Amino acid sequence: MQHRANLMMELCLINTPSSEDVWFVNSGASNHMTSHAFWFQELLKPNQPIFVETGDDTIHPIQHVGNVPFGKEGNQTYIKNVLHVSTIMENLVSVGRIVEQGMQVRFNDGGCFIEKEGW
Repeated sequence: MQHRANLMMELCLINTPSSEDVWFVNSGASNHMTSHAFWFQELLKPNQPIFVETGDDTIHPIQHVGNVPFGKEGNQTYIKNVLHVSTIMENLVSVGRIVEQGMQVRFNDGGCFIEKEGW
């Protein structure tokens, strides 16, 4: 499955089946997270219960941590240390974490682009 990135807007409500593969790029997110366990290359269960708090002040348990394939067809990399949180509705990419992975996040009038040298 190929994933694409979209700019997250505060009033954007995209919860339809056709948009489940959309990743929302969020500069306020401290971690990458998704509810889709089948996207992961490998899932590691935390040693102890851990939780994440979302912007609506809801606490969610983290089931697993792992890497998710990401990129263009024939040119793929991984989003590393993604949290598997089965109770969230959107897939979030943390701008800070993606930059730590050596990728760049670029915004312009055409949207949001996540790039890695050599892509």
